[in-house]
Amino acid sequence: MKSISNCFNRLIIKVMMPILMVASTASYAENNQNNQPKLTPCYMEGLSDRLMCGSIAQPLSDDPSEGEIDIHFAVIPAIKPSHPDEAVLGFAGGPGQGAIDLARIFDHNLRFARETRDIVLVDQRGTGYSHQLQCESDDLKTQFAFNDVIADLQAMGAEDTQKCKAKLNIDLSNFTTPVAAKDFEAVRVALGYKGFHLYGVSYGTRIAQEYMRQFPNAVLTSTLDGVVPMQQSLAAIGGAVDGSLAALFKRCETDALCAAQYPNLANNFNSLLTRLEQQPVQTQVRHPRTNDLIDFTITKMKLYSAIRFALYGHAQRAIVPMVIEKALRGDYSPLAGMMANVDLTQSLAMGMHNAIVCGEDWPRLTTQTRAQYSKTYMGKAMIAGLDIACPILNVKAVDETFYQPLKTSTPTLLLSGGRDPATPASWAELAMVEMTNATHLVAPTATHGVGSQTCAPKIIAKFIDQQSMQDIDKTCINDANDKPFFMNINGVAVANSHPADAANKE
Repeated sequence: MKSISNCFNRLIIKVMMPILMVASTASYAENNQNNQPKLTPCYMEGLSDRLMCGSIAQPLSDDPSEGEIDIHFAVIPAIKPSHPDEAVLGFAGGPGQGAIDLARIFDHNLRFARETRDIVLVDQRGTGYSHQLQCESDDLKTQFAFNDVIADLQAMGAEDTQKCKAKLNIDLSNFTTPVAAKDFEAVRVALGYKGFHLYGVSYGTRIAQEYMRQFPNAVLTSTLDGVVPMQQSLAAIGGAVDGSLAALFKRCETDALCAAQYPNLANNFNSLLTRLEQQPVQTQVRHPRTNDLIDFTITKMKLYSAIRFALYGHAQRAIVPMVIEKALRGDYSPLAGMMANVDLTQSLAMGMHNAIVCGEDWPRLTTQTRAQYSKTYMGKAMIAGLDIACPILNVKAVDETFYQPLKTSTPTLLLSGGRDPATPASWAELAMVEMTNATHLVAPTATHGVGSQTCAPKIIAKFIDQQSMQDIDKTCINDANDKPFFMNINGVAVANSHPADAANKE
């Protein structure tokens, strides 16, 4: 998730969050009859293959007078289209990410499934090329200088939300998950596929479950990677952040070199947070991109948010101890570099994000869950942001039935990372309580997005082929894929490295 107001963009909080030969297009070309959408060749960053892109018109709402919006999609063609009436449908996360621009990542995670089936990527309404709902945000220089301690966050959040609402000038109630699910089905029908194999990541698992609920006969299998249960508010993410951070500290304690270089890491981190809470630091650093000298205000919220984002991937996790230790000693340059890597204001459509969290997550909060989620630092901050923006945006709450766990017998594979800072394994267990044909795999050392870090792509392809997990060897999911900690600004200690996960070399 990403923040829901520009004042939280300034804090760089995400309330919510990488070549084959040109292949034949025969698998869907025969479906492109007179009544089908026109498909044109297109290319996406990071892929040398030619894709086929198109769009269909969909009603904006149930009121015909409100007109239509174009829903854009891209097809990554199968290498050998031996299943021309099937495809893998990818759902992006965020909420607010467009799937098409993530074609390289989907191609990587589904590379074995793509050997025999097309991959279909649809930009969910409000994202990417499908009537993107984007709000204005501060540039990196302004974000670095912003001091959230002295700012009136409530007033600023309300003002920014009002500006965003006025700019978008549209009812965000038409961009919630239940509404968007119908667009994906319309694309399936338009392209002529008899059935989809679903693959959703993070928030994408929520829209995948809703699609399964509305159109069960269109789903052959479903793979949910980093699972968001239907009955869970995204505001519960604070607990996952703390758990992932605790796992990092524990690993450093048990790693001889890390423990020697960064002793008492957890205590030092907490001491640093306390120090910044009492008195933010005013300094200057080189702009990570322009190298200009710029003002840098370090607050507790900025530090915690930067560390939180670093937990999502192994490369960034590896530098967290060094960032903490350097900051404790007054060197904030590594922190500035880390923050520059999490400037997500352009990669997420904040209007669509707001539609989801205000229409689906905020209404779900009760007195009890508010108290529960507010026990964590990030959870408390997220709820505060929701309370500012959602009354202004006035998104219609989804029906109560939306929060019921998905009841299905469709073959379903759930994937969780043991160190996930967003969607812990316990969330998958909650999601599958009414799934009668489900298998849950936990990759112990993976973070967010198991398909990008482990041997999961092979498992997914086999699961799709036989529409069952029976007799599939899944032991490789337990392979360690940690990266060695950075011992200094120049890199890692050689003695601390260990063999790379073979699955990531495929």
